[in-house]
Amino acid sequence: MSSKHLKNMLLSMQQFQDSKILITINDLNHKPLFSVSLSNSLFEVTNLNTHYTDSHESVDSVVEYIENNIYIN
Repeated sequence: MSSKHLKNMLLSMQQFQDSKILITINDLNHKPLFSVSLSNSLFEVTNLNTHYTDSHESVDSVVEYIENNIYIN
């Protein structure tokens, strides 16, 4: 998934904050790596391998976090 596509999906999540939306990001082999949700105006990114959840206030910080960690998993 491109950074631009991910950013657009996260911006859409912000527009529908009253809804419960969960995005799952997979690796190239379609193995789930991260899930992203929005709660109380904070993005929660969960690493599905370690179950560690990190909170982010901005779309850009989520994209940066995922890009920096996607190849580590």
